[in-house]
Amino acid sequence: MSTVPNKVAIVGGGPTGIGVARELIEGGIEVDLYEAEADFGGVWNAEAECGRTYESLHLISPKFNTQVADFPMPESYPHYPNHMQMLAYIRSYAREFGVYDQAHFNAPVRKLTQEGENWRLQTRAGHDALYPLVIVCNGLQRVPRYPEPAYSGDFRGEILHVRDYKSASQVAGKRVLVVGGGNSGCDIAVDAARTAQSVAHSTRRGYYYQPKFIYGKPTPQWMMELGNKFPTKEETLAYIEEVFKLAGYDGTDYGLPKPDYPLDAAHPVMNSLLLYYIGHGDITPKGDIECFEGKTAIFRDGTRQDVDLVLYATGYSRDFPFLDKGLLEWKGDIPDLFLHSTPRDLDNILFMGFINAAGGLGDGLKTQGLFVLNYARALFGRTPGLEQFLKAKKTDTPDLGQNYFIDSYRHQWEADLWKLLGHMRHYRDMLGDDADRSREAAAE
Repeated sequence: MSTVPNKVAIVGGGPTGIGVARELIEGGIEVDLYEAEADFGGVWNAEAECGRTYESLHLISPKFNTQVADFPMPESYPHYPNHMQMLAYIRSYAREFGVYDQAHFNAPVRKLTQEGENWRLQTRAGHDALYPLVIVCNGLQRVPRYPEPAYSGDFRGEILHVRDYKSASQVAGKRVLVVGGGNSGCDIAVDAARTAQSVAHSTRRGYYYQPKFIYGKPTPQWMMELGNKFPTKEETLAYIEEVFKLAGYDGTDYGLPKPDYPLDAAHPVMNSLLLYYIGHGDITPKGDIECFEGKTAIFRDGTRQDVDLVLYATGYSRDFPFLDKGLLEWKGDIPDLFLHSTPRDLDNILFMGFINAAGGLGDGLKTQGLFVLNYARALFGRTPGLEQFLKAKKTDTPDLGQNYFIDSYRHQWEADLWKLLGHMRHYRDMLGDDADRSREAAAE
């Protein structure tokens, strides 16, 4: 009989790790949280290696759906807080719910190995312990990803990934080419235009650009408040596109390619300034790159641009350096996880926070945490609900909207937020009992 206590290890002290820890602690489950840095924050921890912030960075999701419902952000915060305010909020959340008391800082996990029905977790700080359940929350933005295959030719200027972009002073006076059309690429192109000699922005396809405000409200709030104003989703999307066009946010009016997919079939690009800067000539839109010659970028349309610095906003690869890759089932170069969180072949490890969705942090943090709580209770109690779930994860194919989204690397883990949350609640209830469900319904 195992003598390992029913205790959960959490790897990572970003928002998801903190949110999961809170629900486990409040649910009476013992927790050890291991964080590689000196404090909480994850990508918002500007002073740490894991930080992905720069001086002018603000949230692209508004305060109303980024905050957790029962722990609102301060009234003094603007609709779109800056990264320092977000970091302060995350840490205050951890402090309020006792997560600091369960954390081990400066403790990067070195190795996670199976040992019977448990995991042996070892850190570079000297921790060595067995756990019957591990929750991996080490984040999506780990290892910089570059275009594959790489562009041909020999570029003789500087190369930078957005991971290492911290301030517009890094590009001051330089001819900059930003590669990548997601939110980071758009935001940094705008930021760089303040100090760079010139900024060109290379994208491979057409995008929908959403302003941060419509009718004096954060755009996501305005869109949610449309509710059932129109009888079909298609009519709703058509109305939203019409409003965006009237507000000056139709990229085709600025010579950009028209998207060949519906408005909601890609992760939203929230940026009020990119098209404004293009319209003023401060950012030059370009298509995909064909090759480099010295300090010249040659594009597929035959145009050329002299460049001092190429800044890649081309995403990140998954990275679990402490875990044998062969333990997981893979789909391409991301793990094939049920609900984007649960290995089908392993029952004592979960991966939380590895998903993109059009919504703020607060919409999903509590639901994810309560799912983990019920999973831990079911696993430790070997309940009938656990056996039902373990069978379901091998056979069920819940619709998360995956087939609706465009075919790109980052959209492999995009999901329709409301479908995802609905399915997580369904399987959480499968794992739980009536008492759990009553408590969780009240909490939400």
